[in-house]
Amino acid sequence: MTLHYELPTTADFAALAGPHQPAITIYASTSPVVSERERAEVAVKSAFDDAIEQVRSTDAPGPVVEELRSARDGILTEQRLWGRLSRSLAIFVAPGFNEVFVLPNRLDDAVHVGSHFTLGQLLRAPSQDQEAYAITLSANEWALWHATATDRAAQLDVDQSGTANLDEATNREPGEERPRGYNRGIGGVASQGGASRLMGGEGRKTLLDLYAKRVGDVVRRELLQRDPEERVPLFAFAAEPLLSLFLERSKNSRRVVGVSGAPDRLGASGIDDAVRQHLAKLNISEAERDLRGLVNGAAGRVERDLAAIAREAADGAVETLWFDFTTSVNGMLDRESGAIEFATGNGSGEHLADGTLAGDLLPQLALLVIAKGGKVVTVRGDDLDASVWSGPAMAELRFALA
Repeated sequence: MTLHYELPTTADFAALAGPHQPAITIYASTSPVVSERERAEVAVKSAFDDAIEQVRSTDAPGPVVEELRSARDGILTEQRLWGRLSRSLAIFVAPGFNEVFVLPNRLDDAVHVGSHFTLGQLLRAPSQDQEAYAITLSANEWALWHATATDRAAQLDVDQSGTANLDEATNREPGEERPRGYNRGIGGVASQGGASRLMGGEGRKTLLDLYAKRVGDVVRRELLQRDPEERVPLFAFAAEPLLSLFLERSKNSRRVVGVSGAPDRLGASGIDDAVRQHLAKLNISEAERDLRGLVNGAAGRVERDLAAIAREAADGAVETLWFDFTTSVNGMLDRESGAIEFATGNGSGEHLADGTLAGDLLPQLALLVIAKGGKVVTVRGDDLDASVWSGPAMAELRFALA
């Protein structure tokens, strides 16, 4: 068995592609929380038992069935795996083949037995953002976090001098009310413009705004050092009005997403779970935005017919391919010409017309696009507006069709 804790690479997909008869594919949602490990183990065992029974019912040779059972037992007893779970497992087992991917994104539970592995869900991991920063911000404290494709969210070591909490950032003693016109902390000068004091909601909002600004400045500098291209999104967890004040102070080229709530109640595992959930929502919304812009733009750059997409992909003309990983269309793709032969039943059968085993065309097509320098984005069709999505796949071409 080979365990993968990195996102799957082109070489990994190449090894998984092609016939693997009989091929068992299992996707299982898991959790890094130790108390939830047993549920995942039971789910994986149940999926394996179901898959092996399907193989046995096809009159597969006894040694093949035993090899699959041995692979199942090896996976279920591998403590390196069960001691380091993330949010999903992708398991691919066939005679002479045993690969397990531990993934950070949430996948749908699924089991499939056929002549080829089902790769649609596996393609989701490298095709979507799996990295994010997060700030948990309250009047009492704040912290900056980093979640990656291979590691759970961990708190970053940030110099918070002068900004550790509301009182420190606004130069107050704990519980002190700030007089109106007080201007301490700028050049070391303290002034007091009048005896009236800034009280109530207006006064607190003013102090919160100053706090949000100073924390925002620190966070911006810190993230620019770590991510100068501002590629990785930032999720801000805070209660109102501090959340809105921080977002207003954080307008720049980085994607900043606000999440309303009480961040002081979130531990490390809760922060990681929340980041993954909101990262998935962000991926969906950005995919829909891009698709809507494409549909409403130059129609000559959009192709929805699989056969036409395949021909353009073989020529390296597909810039981005979107495909619905919940949909299967079986057949065979010629990577040189882009010609497609659909399986019987208009792509729903397991074999070509001559009896040759067929595979899922969409992952085959996705891998061809990647090999030709294009980008692939997997989507769940049901998550998207019907006005921008229909059919199993859609491609943006590098140039207008003739």
